Amino acid sequence: MTAPSKQIVMLQAMGNSERGWARLMSRFGRVVLIQQGLIEHVEVWENEECSFRGPERSLMSTRFWNEITFGGLAVVRSLKCAFRFTRGTRIDLVVGANHSLGLPGWLLHLVGKARKVVCFATDYLPAQGSFATRLHRRISAAMMRFVARRSDEVWTVSSRIPTIKVNPNWSVVPIPLDDRPLPAGPRDEIGYIGFPTPDHALDVLFDICKRHAFRLNIVGDSPYLQSIRHLAPPGTVFHGILNDETRVHEILARCFCGYAVYRKTGPESYSYYGIPSKTFYCFASTTPVVTTDTAEFTQNIEKSGVGRVVEPVPERIEQAVLQLRKDYPAYAEAIRKFRADWNAASERFHREHLTRLFST
Repeated sequence: MTAPSKQIVMLQAMGNSERGWARLMSRFGRVVLIQQGLIEHVEVWENEECSFRGPERSLMSTRFWNEITFGGLAVVRSLKCAFRFTRGTRIDLVVGANHSLGLPGWLLHLVGKARKVVCFATDYLPAQGSFATRLHRRISAAMMRFVARRSDEVWTVSSRIPTIKVNPNWSVVPIPLDDRPLPAGPRDEIGYIGFPTPDHALDVLFDICKRHAFRLNIVGDSPYLQSIRHLAPPGTVFHGILNDETRVHEILARCFCGYAVYRKTGPESYSYYGIPSKTFYCFASTTPVVTTDTAEFTQNIEKSGVGRVVEPVPERIEQAVLQLRKDYPAYAEAIRKFRADWNAASERFHREHLTRLFST
């Protein structure tokens, strides 16, 4: 298959199945995937094959400075990578995540380098907390509205995000789920993926794993995780921050349960406006999840039988974990069906929207 001669740049962070998404987008053109978040990484996809995979560079040491400059470092880095990997040609479409990666797309359009820009909204931070935090979040939201208003379309993970409403051309995008071959072997472990905070109730997970002698895998890192690491059950494997989806899949393929619990479930939580992206990794590995009724996407989990949605109460969480282990084959079959239906909808969405963007 020969992909159309279109140049697509995806400016993304981590956690939303970026490689699987780039592979799908490469059906419609040459895709340069630029990741800016906890790491910097570049890949080039053509005809559903990765033709270039660059090194990964940790950005943890500059995370604070990137935050206080409202993503200014990410803007500069993204622009540099975009010019370098588009070979002096004009970009047909830029898909940039949130204000810090959507702003480079708008700037590329402003100077005539890009024809069309899609702003991809992944979350929203309510203006609460200290004065400095409230001010930072209000400015970030204003920047997001600025980028969204000037984009050709806004794609979002949730209709709850208020900043997307400034552009009438917004849609909830079904991000594709990877469908990977499963290695043979038992499912007797538990997996967690993320940037741990107290909201993620890892202390509850530690207690459950200790009581039932479950081996725990933690993918991700944060200062909070380091502060509670000594409380983890013996045998816990701390994998650190991984951007290698094949490696993540190998870990989750040994797990009967993915852990995606949030203590805060209402509008005061940033997770209320986003998507539990860690569940996408789990479903790619046919791993059911236990989670709480936090994000808009959560309604799909119980309805499709791909996991359990419970109140953030230790007893309820433990019961759900044990049920996933007991009934794993039924959950696995439900995940396979959900994944096929979801990906079919994702392909229809992208064919419709990219056809329209490229034809105007």
